[in-house]
Amino acid sequence: MYFELWIDRSRSKEIIEKLRKVCEEVWEVYYNYDLIVKVKSDEVLKIDGVLFYKRHYRC
Repeated sequence: MYFELWIDRSRSKEIIEKLRKVCEEVWEVYYNYDLIVKVKSDEVLKIDGVLFYKRHYRC
């Protein structure tokens, strides 16, 4: 499943590194959200610095 993420931008490098270790795909975007990630379960997204996430509507 794909999820849209909003992250703490002051720590974005650190958070993206953590996400790359636990997610199948991590895409940086500049739209209404900061990242799109592909994961099997949203449980792995419960990382310090991830402010909000929701399922991506197209995937």
